[in-house]
Amino acid sequence: MKRRKLLNNLGMLSLFNFGSHLASVLHAQENFLAGTPIANIRLPHLTEDKNAPVVFYSPMVSSEAMLKLLEASQYKLSGKVGIKMTFSNVRDSAVKIDPMLIKPLIENVKGTMIDSNYFDGARSNTQAHLATAKANGFDKAGPIDILDSEGEIALSVKGGYHLKTFITGAKLADYDSLISVVRFKGHNLPRYGGSMKNLSICLGTPKGAAQIHSGGKITDYFSSAGEKVTSESMADAVKAALDFKPGKWIFFNIIDSLEPQRRDACDGAKNIGDIGILLSTDPIACDQAAVDIVYGFAPDEQTRRQWEQEHFVESLEMAEKIGVGATHYRLQVVRNFMQ
Repeated sequence: MKRRKLLNNLGMLSLFNFGSHLASVLHAQENFLAGTPIANIRLPHLTEDKNAPVVFYSPMVSSEAMLKLLEASQYKLSGKVGIKMTFSNVRDSAVKIDPMLIKPLIENVKGTMIDSNYFDGARSNTQAHLATAKANGFDKAGPIDILDSEGEIALSVKGGYHLKTFITGAKLADYDSLISVVRFKGHNLPRYGGSMKNLSICLGTPKGAAQIHSGGKITDYFSSAGEKVTSESMADAVKAALDFKPGKWIFFNIIDSLEPQRRDACDGAKNIGDIGILLSTDPIACDQAAVDIVYGFAPDEQTRRQWEQEHFVESLEMAEKIGVGATHYRLQVVRNFMQ
Protein backbone atom coordinates (compact mmCIF):
# COMPACT_ATOMS: atom_id res chain seq x y z
CA MET A 1 0.00 0.00 0.00
CA LYS A 2 2.84 2.35 0.81
CA ARG A 3 4.38 1.64 -2.60
CA ARG A 4 1.08 2.29 -4.39
CA LYS A 5 0.60 5.51 -2.44
CA LEU A 6 4.12 6.59 -3.37
CA LEU A 7 3.48 5.87 -7.07
CA ASN A 8 0.21 7.76 -6.95
CA ASN A 9 1.94 10.69 -5.34
CA LEU A 10 4.67 10.58 -7.99
CA GLY A 11 2.02 10.50 -10.70
CA MET A 12 0.27 13.48 -9.24
CA LEU A 13 3.60 15.24 -8.96
CA SER A 14 4.37 14.53 -12.63
CA LEU A 15 0.95 15.81 -13.65
CA PHE A 16 1.48 18.87 -11.51
CA ASN A 17 4.91 19.45 -13.05
CA PHE A 18 3.50 19.08 -16.57
CA GLY A 19 0.71 21.51 -15.79
CA SER A 20 3.18 23.94 -14.27
CA HIS A 21 5.43 23.66 -17.34
CA LEU A 22 2.51 24.24 -19.72
CA ALA A 23 1.38 27.23 -17.69
CA SER A 24 4.91 28.65 -17.71
CA VAL A 25 5.18 28.21 -21.50
CA LEU A 26 1.85 29.97 -22.05
CA HIS A 27 2.88 32.69 -19.61
CA ALA A 28 6.17 33.14 -21.48
CA GLN A 29 4.25 33.44 -24.78
CA GLU A 30 1.95 36.02 -23.22
CA ASN A 31 4.94 38.00 -21.98
CA PHE A 32 6.90 38.28 -25.20
CA LEU A 33 3.79 38.83 -27.34
CA ALA A 34 2.18 41.30 -24.95
CA GLY A 35 0.85 44.34 -26.75
CA THR A 36 0.79 42.64 -30.16
CA PRO A 37 -2.33 41.67 -32.15
CA ILE A 38 -1.57 37.98 -31.50
CA ALA A 39 -1.05 38.17 -27.72
CA ASN A 40 -4.13 36.01 -27.09
CA ILE A 41 -3.79 33.66 -30.06
CA ARG A 42 -2.75 30.06 -29.43
CA LEU A 43 0.20 29.12 -31.63
CA PRO A 44 0.25 25.29 -31.73
CA HIS A 45 3.61 25.00 -33.48
CA LEU A 46 5.51 27.56 -31.43
CA THR A 47 8.43 25.92 -29.64
CA GLU A 48 11.37 26.74 -27.38
CA ASP A 49 13.57 24.19 -29.18
CA LYS A 50 16.82 25.96 -30.03
CA ASN A 51 17.16 23.83 -33.17
CA ALA A 52 13.88 25.11 -34.60
CA PRO A 53 14.02 27.83 -37.28
CA VAL A 54 13.39 31.42 -36.23
CA VAL A 55 10.43 33.33 -37.61
CA PHE A 56 10.79 37.07 -37.09
CA TYR A 57 7.54 38.90 -36.39
CA SER A 58 6.68 42.59 -36.64
CA PRO A 59 3.31 43.57 -35.14
CA MET A 60 3.13 46.41 -37.67
CA VAL A 61 2.45 46.35 -41.41
CA SER A 62 4.69 48.98 -42.97
CA SER A 63 7.62 49.43 -45.32
CA GLU A 64 9.84 50.24 -42.36
CA ALA A 65 8.81 47.04 -40.62
CA MET A 66 9.92 45.01 -43.65
CA LEU A 67 13.35 46.66 -43.58
CA LYS A 68 13.70 46.19 -39.82
CA LEU A 69 12.80 42.52 -40.12
CA LEU A 70 15.39 42.01 -42.83
CA GLU A 71 17.96 43.77 -40.65
CA ALA A 72 17.04 41.65 -37.61
CA SER A 73 17.43 38.44 -39.61
CA GLN A 74 21.05 39.34 -40.48
CA TYR A 75 20.42 37.75 -43.85
CA LYS A 76 23.26 38.59 -46.22
CA LEU A 77 22.23 39.55 -49.72
CA SER A 78 24.72 39.27 -52.54
CA GLY A 79 24.80 39.78 -56.27
CA LYS A 80 21.64 40.26 -58.30
CA VAL A 81 18.53 40.28 -56.09
CA GLY A 82 15.19 38.91 -57.27
CA ILE A 83 11.98 39.61 -55.38
CA LYS A 84 9.58 36.77 -56.14
CA MET A 85 5.97 37.81 -56.01
CA THR A 86 2.83 37.67 -58.10
CA PHE A 87 1.45 40.65 -59.99
CA SER A 88 -2.09 39.27 -59.68
CA ASN A 89 -4.86 39.77 -62.18
CA VAL A 90 -6.60 43.10 -62.71
CA ARG A 91 -9.90 41.59 -61.56
CA ASP A 92 -8.17 40.42 -58.35
CA SER A 93 -6.49 43.74 -57.62
CA ALA A 94 -8.22 43.94 -54.22
CA VAL A 95 -6.05 41.11 -52.90
CA LYS A 96 -2.72 42.11 -54.45
CA ILE A 97 0.25 43.43 -52.48
CA ASP A 98 0.36 47.21 -52.26
CA PRO A 99 3.25 48.17 -54.58
CA MET A 100 4.10 51.18 -52.40
CA LEU A 101 4.45 48.92 -49.36
CA ILE A 102 7.30 46.99 -50.95
CA LYS A 103 8.91 49.85 -52.90
CA PRO A 104 11.36 50.83 -50.08
CA LEU A 105 12.47 47.18 -49.80
CA ILE A 106 13.07 46.99 -53.55
CA GLU A 107 15.08 50.22 -53.46
CA ASN A 108 17.03 49.18 -50.36
CA VAL A 109 18.21 45.84 -51.80
CA LYS A 110 18.39 47.13 -55.40
CA GLY A 111 16.05 44.30 -56.33
CA THR A 112 13.98 43.32 -59.34
CA MET A 113 10.43 41.96 -59.01
CA ILE A 114 10.19 38.58 -60.71
CA ASP A 115 7.41 36.20 -61.68
CA SER A 116 6.60 33.56 -64.28
CA ASN A 117 3.75 33.54 -66.78
CA TYR A 118 0.59 31.65 -65.86
CA PHE A 119 -2.52 30.01 -67.36
CA ASP A 120 -4.88 32.99 -67.30
CA GLY A 121 -5.07 35.42 -70.24
CA ALA A 122 -3.80 38.39 -68.23
CA ARG A 123 -0.50 36.58 -67.56
CA SER A 124 -0.29 33.93 -70.26
CA ASN A 125 2.54 35.65 -72.14
CA THR A 126 5.19 38.22 -71.34
CA GLN A 127 3.51 41.18 -73.06
CA ALA A 128 0.17 40.59 -71.33
CA HIS A 129 1.88 39.89 -68.00
CA LEU A 130 3.85 43.14 -68.09
CA ALA A 131 0.68 45.06 -69.00
CA THR A 132 -1.11 43.48 -66.02
CA ALA A 133 1.75 44.34 -63.68
CA LYS A 134 1.65 47.93 -64.91
CA ALA A 135 -2.14 48.13 -64.56
CA ASN A 136 -1.77 47.02 -60.95
CA GLY A 137 0.85 49.70 -60.29
CA PHE A 138 3.95 47.53 -59.87
CA ASP A 139 5.94 49.45 -62.47
CA LYS A 140 5.96 52.35 -60.00
CA ALA A 141 7.59 50.18 -57.33
CA GLY A 142 10.64 49.03 -59.28
CA PRO A 143 11.96 47.00 -62.23
CA ILE A 144 10.06 43.91 -63.39
CA ASP A 145 11.38 40.72 -64.98
CA ILE A 146 9.24 37.89 -66.36
CA LEU A 147 11.33 34.80 -65.74
CA ASP A 148 10.24 32.78 -68.79
CA SER A 149 10.38 35.65 -71.28
CA GLU A 150 13.46 34.01 -72.80
CA GLY A 151 12.66 30.36 -72.26
CA GLU A 152 12.32 27.75 -69.55
CA ILE A 153 14.51 25.51 -67.41
CA ALA A 154 13.69 22.22 -65.71
CA LEU A 155 14.88 22.14 -62.10
CA SER A 156 15.81 18.75 -60.72
CA VAL A 157 13.63 17.29 -57.95
CA LYS A 158 15.51 14.95 -55.63
CA GLY A 159 13.68 12.80 -53.11
CA GLY A 160 10.23 14.16 -53.92
CA TYR A 161 6.80 12.56 -54.03
CA HIS A 162 5.88 12.76 -57.72
CA LEU A 163 7.93 15.23 -59.73
CA LYS A 164 11.31 14.45 -61.25
CA THR A 165 11.67 17.98 -62.64
CA PHE A 166 9.94 21.31 -62.11
CA ILE A 167 9.66 23.77 -65.01
CA THR A 168 10.20 27.45 -64.33
CA GLY A 169 11.57 30.48 -66.17
CA ALA A 170 15.15 30.32 -67.43
CA LYS A 171 15.97 33.74 -65.96
CA LEU A 172 15.75 32.36 -62.42
CA ALA A 173 19.35 31.28 -62.95
CA ASP A 174 20.37 34.94 -63.28
CA TYR A 175 19.58 35.80 -59.64
CA ASP A 176 22.02 35.33 -56.78
CA SER A 177 19.73 36.23 -53.85
CA LEU A 178 15.97 35.72 -53.73
CA ILE A 179 13.31 37.29 -51.52
CA SER A 180 9.80 35.84 -51.58
CA VAL A 181 7.09 38.40 -50.73
CA VAL A 182 3.52 37.22 -50.19
CA ARG A 183 0.31 38.80 -49.01
CA PHE A 184 -0.83 35.84 -46.95
CA LYS A 185 -4.34 34.65 -47.83
CA GLY A 186 -6.19 32.46 -45.36
CA HIS A 187 -9.73 32.58 -46.76
CA ASN A 188 -9.39 33.93 -50.29
CA LEU A 189 -8.42 30.81 -52.23
CA PRO A 190 -9.35 27.12 -52.19
CA ARG A 191 -5.97 26.44 -50.54
CA TYR A 192 -4.20 28.94 -48.32
CA GLY A 193 -1.84 31.31 -50.15
CA GLY A 194 1.64 31.71 -48.72
CA SER A 195 5.34 31.21 -49.37
CA MET A 196 4.92 27.59 -50.36
CA LYS A 197 2.54 28.47 -53.18
CA ASN A 198 4.78 31.35 -54.26
CA LEU A 199 7.64 28.89 -54.86
CA SER A 200 5.58 26.23 -56.57
CA ILE A 201 2.43 26.99 -58.59
CA CYS A 202 3.35 30.68 -58.82
CA LEU A 203 7.02 30.09 -59.68
CA GLY A 204 6.29 27.54 -62.36
CA THR A 205 5.55 28.47 -65.94
CA PRO A 206 2.19 27.23 -67.26
CA LYS A 207 3.97 23.93 -67.92
CA GLY A 208 5.35 23.88 -64.38
CA ALA A 209 1.95 24.63 -62.87
CA ALA A 210 0.45 21.84 -64.99
CA GLN A 211 3.12 19.49 -63.63
CA ILE A 212 2.13 20.30 -60.07
CA HIS A 213 -1.61 19.88 -60.55
CA SER A 214 -1.20 16.58 -62.42
CA GLY A 215 1.52 15.04 -60.25
CA GLY A 216 4.08 15.35 -63.05
CA LYS A 217 2.03 13.55 -65.69
CA ILE A 218 0.97 16.53 -67.83
CA THR A 219 2.69 19.73 -68.96
CA ASP A 220 0.52 21.04 -71.81
CA TYR A 221 -2.74 21.86 -70.03
CA PHE A 222 -4.42 21.96 -66.63
CA SER A 223 -5.55 18.61 -65.27
CA SER A 224 -5.98 17.91 -61.57
CA ALA A 225 -4.82 14.65 -60.03
CA GLY A 226 -6.53 15.58 -56.76
CA GLU A 227 -5.68 17.83 -53.84
CA LYS A 228 -3.36 15.37 -52.07
CA VAL A 229 -1.22 14.86 -55.17
CA THR A 230 -1.21 18.61 -55.80
CA SER A 231 -0.06 19.31 -52.23
CA GLU A 232 2.71 16.72 -52.48
CA SER A 233 3.79 18.07 -55.87
CA MET A 234 3.88 21.60 -54.45
CA ALA A 235 6.31 20.31 -51.84
CA ASP A 236 8.39 18.77 -54.65
CA ALA A 237 8.50 22.08 -56.53
CA VAL A 238 9.50 24.10 -53.45
CA LYS A 239 12.27 21.61 -52.76
CA ALA A 240 13.52 22.01 -56.33
CA ALA A 241 13.57 25.82 -56.02
CA LEU A 242 15.45 25.72 -52.72
CA ASP A 243 17.94 23.14 -54.00
CA PHE A 244 18.55 25.20 -57.15
CA LYS A 245 19.56 28.23 -55.06
CA PRO A 246 20.61 26.73 -51.71
CA GLY A 247 20.81 29.21 -48.85
CA LYS A 248 19.80 32.06 -51.14
CA TRP A 249 16.09 32.41 -50.26
CA ILE A 250 14.29 34.37 -47.55
CA PHE A 251 10.53 34.68 -47.09
CA PHE A 252 8.08 37.45 -46.14
CA ASN A 253 4.46 36.72 -45.26
CA ILE A 254 2.39 39.90 -44.91
CA ILE A 255 -0.73 39.44 -42.76
CA ASP A 256 -2.79 42.56 -43.23
CA SER A 257 -6.37 43.76 -43.46
CA LEU A 258 -7.93 41.48 -46.07
CA GLU A 259 -11.59 40.76 -46.61
CA PRO A 260 -12.28 36.98 -46.70
CA GLN A 261 -13.83 35.79 -49.95
CA ARG A 262 -14.74 32.24 -48.93
CA ARG A 263 -17.11 32.69 -45.99
CA ASP A 264 -19.35 29.96 -47.41
CA ALA A 265 -16.79 27.29 -46.59
CA CYS A 266 -15.35 28.98 -43.49
CA ASP A 267 -18.18 30.04 -41.25
CA GLY A 268 -17.14 32.85 -38.93
CA ALA A 269 -14.21 34.07 -41.03
CA LYS A 270 -13.77 37.82 -40.90
CA ASN A 271 -11.33 40.58 -41.70
CA ILE A 272 -8.86 40.41 -38.80
CA GLY A 273 -7.14 43.67 -39.68
CA ASP A 274 -3.42 44.40 -39.80
CA ILE A 275 -1.71 41.64 -37.80
CA GLY A 276 1.89 42.09 -38.87
CA ILE A 277 4.65 40.70 -41.06
CA LEU A 278 6.63 37.46 -40.75
CA LEU A 279 10.11 36.76 -42.10
CA SER A 280 12.15 33.56 -42.10
CA THR A 281 14.73 31.66 -44.11
CA ASP A 282 12.48 28.61 -43.72
CA PRO A 283 9.39 28.79 -45.98
CA ILE A 284 7.54 26.06 -44.12
CA ALA A 285 8.09 27.66 -40.71
CA CYS A 286 7.06 31.04 -42.13
CA ASP A 287 3.84 29.59 -43.56
CA GLN A 288 3.10 27.53 -40.45
CA ALA A 289 3.41 30.61 -38.25
CA ALA A 290 1.03 32.49 -40.58
CA VAL A 291 -1.42 29.58 -40.54
CA ASP A 292 -1.27 29.39 -36.74
CA ILE A 293 -1.96 33.12 -36.49
CA VAL A 294 -4.69 33.54 -39.12
CA TYR A 295 -6.70 30.42 -38.26
CA GLY A 296 -6.06 31.14 -34.58
CA PHE A 297 -8.75 33.81 -34.90
CA ALA A 298 -11.38 31.08 -35.31
CA PRO A 299 -14.11 31.27 -32.66
CA ASP A 300 -13.26 27.80 -31.31
CA GLU A 301 -10.91 24.86 -31.86
CA GLN A 302 -13.38 22.83 -33.92
CA THR A 303 -13.85 25.72 -36.34
CA ARG A 304 -10.10 26.21 -36.46
CA ARG A 305 -9.58 22.59 -37.51
CA GLN A 306 -12.31 22.92 -40.14
CA TRP A 307 -10.64 26.01 -41.60
CA GLU A 308 -7.26 24.28 -41.70
CA GLN A 309 -8.78 21.24 -43.42
CA GLU A 310 -10.65 23.43 -45.90
CA HIS A 311 -7.44 25.16 -46.99
CA PHE A 312 -5.13 22.11 -47.14
CA VAL A 313 -2.61 23.10 -44.47
CA GLU A 314 -1.47 19.47 -44.34
CA SER A 315 0.73 20.39 -47.30
CA LEU A 316 3.15 21.85 -44.74
CA GLU A 317 3.63 18.49 -43.04
CA MET A 318 4.07 16.89 -46.46
CA ALA A 319 6.84 19.37 -47.23
CA GLU A 320 8.48 18.79 -43.86
CA LYS A 321 8.63 15.03 -44.49
CA ILE A 322 10.87 15.49 -47.55
CA GLY A 323 13.15 18.00 -45.89
CA VAL A 324 11.79 21.27 -47.29
CA GLY A 325 11.51 22.91 -43.87
CA ALA A 326 10.12 22.63 -40.35
CA THR A 327 6.59 23.09 -39.06
CA HIS A 328 7.74 24.00 -35.53
CA TYR A 329 9.33 27.41 -35.10
CA ARG A 330 10.63 29.96 -32.64
CA LEU A 331 9.17 33.44 -32.81
CA GLN A 332 11.24 36.59 -32.36
CA VAL A 333 9.33 39.85 -32.10
CA VAL A 334 10.87 42.91 -33.74
CA ARG A 335 9.45 46.14 -32.34
CA ASN A 336 12.28 48.63 -32.73
CA PHE A 337 10.81 51.09 -35.23
CA MET A 338 8.60 54.14 -35.33
CA GLN A 339 4.85 53.59 -35.66
